[in-house]
Amino acid sequence: MRFLIIGFSSIVARRALPALLQLPNVESIDIASRRPLVRTSLPEHWHGRIYDDYSVAILDSQADVVYVSLVNGLHEEWAGAALLSGKHVVVDKPAFLSLAAADQLLELAAKNDLSLSEAVVFPHHPQLAASQKLLLEQGGATRITATFTIPPLPIDNFRNHPELGGGSLSDMGPYAATVSRMFFGDLPEKLSCNLVSSHPETDADTAFSVLASYSGGRSYIGHFGFDTEYQNWLTLIGPKVAVTLDRVFSAPPDLQTHLDVSLNSQRSRIAVEAGDSFKNFFSRVIGAIEDHCWSEFAKNLRHDAQMLDIMRASAKREVRA
Repeated sequence: MRFLIIGFSSIVARRALPALLQLPNVESIDIASRRPLVRTSLPEHWHGRIYDDYSVAILDSQADVVYVSLVNGLHEEWAGAALLSGKHVVVDKPAFLSLAAADQLLELAAKNDLSLSEAVVFPHHPQLAASQKLLLEQGGATRITATFTIPPLPIDNFRNHPELGGGSLSDMGPYAATVSRMFFGDLPEKLSCNLVSSHPETDADTAFSVLASYSGGRSYIGHFGFDTEYQNWLTLIGPKVAVTLDRVFSAPPDLQTHLDVSLNSQRSRIAVEAGDSFKNFFSRVIGAIEDHCWSEFAKNLRHDAQMLDIMRASAKREVRA
């Protein structure tokens, strides 16, 4: 299968491109970048063409799949262009900045019999499958607490600029939405989302907290943003078991992770094999396209866009001096 990457972002260079190069059924990877990019700056075993114009690349490349990795505010435009050209599309998170845009692009993909998926990759790490299996065996989770926060970003980072689709709710909201979907499955009955800090110069929201309640007495608390000390963990609590995962949202591919488990008041640590979540994600996308069975990816994109829409509607600024 042939790929075209639109935008040579940091995540492409560090994680996505190395992952794609490991997959035996990826024949070539074309790259379109408006920043100067030379072949010698790419891995030796990379094979493909370099473009400096996105439109030309989409029309000229023989790719089967376009991976859009641009600033958030450009996802809708270039995903739409790729779908109109007859190519399957993968979009970095957040796929789109509104539920209306997600619905429009999903409709376009369905009309043209194409796959459209969002690259939220952390669910494809082995530790998530291991925790889901353990929870299922013990009756599931009724309480979730998630935290993913990083130190402040340089002012020129696009996440600090609302006009580029930045802001913590847009950029980190997909993590919050995906956790809800993975472990509770349905949308919340009630939700409160508060924007708790903003950038002093650009006014972009830099952190948010969410509190959601679900049927059956289930609840979810999350803290996400880029204004604190680094934190990256998830705790899942059920009537019989509690599980905590560390480095859950961005585990390096060579890191052996573990589950800290409390089962019937007995504590244990379960080792989980290292895994490349990007490689696993792309492998499953390719498999879905080859099998012409990609409805699950579309369903997940739409569910998470709907959850984010609910969060945006609820969000209230609570900035303290």
